Amino acid sequence: MNKVIYFTNAVNPKYFIEYLKDWKVSPNLSNQNFHSKLIKALSLYFEVEVISVRPINKNYKYASLNSLEFKEENITWKYPKVSTNKIAKFLFLNKRIKDVLSLEKEEAVIFVDALNLSLVKEAKKLADKHHYKILGVCTDNPYNISFVKKSYTNKLMHTCHSFDGYIVLTEAINNLYNKDNKPYLVIDGVNEEIKDIKPSSIKGDYIYFGGSLMKEYGLYDLIDAYKSLNLKDIKLVICGHHLVNDLFDKIKDDKNIVYLGPVIYEENLSLVKGALLSVNPRPINPKIDEYSIPSKTLECLSIGTLNITVKNDLLMKNYSGCVIWAKSSNSNDLAESIKKAFELSKKEKDSMIKKGKEKVMERTSLEVIGKSIHDLVI
Repeated sequence: MNKVIYFTNAVNPKYFIEYLKDWKVSPNLSNQNFHSKLIKALSLYFEVEVISVRPINKNYKYASLNSLEFKEENITWKYPKVSTNKIAKFLFLNKRIKDVLSLEKEEAVIFVDALNLSLVKEAKKLADKHHYKILGVCTDNPYNISFVKKSYTNKLMHTCHSFDGYIVLTEAINNLYNKDNKPYLVIDGVNEEIKDIKPSSIKGDYIYFGGSLMKEYGLYDLIDAYKSLNLKDIKLVICGHHLVNDLFDKIKDDKNIVYLGPVIYEENLSLVKGALLSVNPRPINPKIDEYSIPSKTLECLSIGTLNITVKNDLLMKNYSGCVIWAKSSNSNDLAESIKKAFELSKKEKDSMIKKGKEKVMERTSLEVIGKSIHDLVI
């Protein structure tokens, strides 16, 4: 077997730049980045055919998108036609996938984003029809996803329970999906070592935050922490999705706080790399922490940027000396951690950065993840 068919909503990173421009409100970028990197890791060991069902809704510029195909090295990205019309969106999805799918090879293994019911159903149909092995890529607890009905999640889990294997981010996620003790692999994430990162667009020294802009994910506490420190020569740069208008009221009185809106993956890398410090202020939440690895933290380590993250048991287990751990997302605790970061000597800072990069690449590089999945599947 040397072929993978990968069902996802993620798109080719190069195409994503153009795709993002046509959104009035940016979609969440985290799954885009995770799946595109996992696909790249798989391509080191398999021929990969990606069936990418591009999400579009009322916040997108166009009512429909025609089918497309892109080829890059060992990956072929195939995009079925999609529409905002609710009936066409689901009724014709199977036919539109068949229109772009090629099944010349006798053997293949299917990977599917196990948080998306429509993708899961289509992938399962294909697996059953051709007797292909199917693995779920499970990145979160589906019962914790916002704006989703319980009936949707129950249908999703019912279908996923019959998969042949699972790629999961935590043991708790595996326990949810893998009721029959099928083969599985736990990974922290996937990270690519990128040597040529463009200079940041921000001039001068700055602290960086990139992620969800919703209050419950800690950004407002970080803003309060920054203001309390009165760092006149150091900016706070904010990027992300899920914009809440209250944010503008929160930052309007401080010219040193720079809001850039959503940015593409490459621009985010530049901003992280150019920062004095990157902060992930996501609060401790026992309900979700055992199901979720803070991918932003690992990305910072892979780039070689000093990072502050609120204590997370799953991360601390393997990255204890690689991150400055904040006791909580409380603004006082974040401020204390920022002061601690700036008090590090150059030697201490360089040592922490080096250790973090080595550890995260040792566990999550494209080569490591690709080989681990290959060994699981073959």
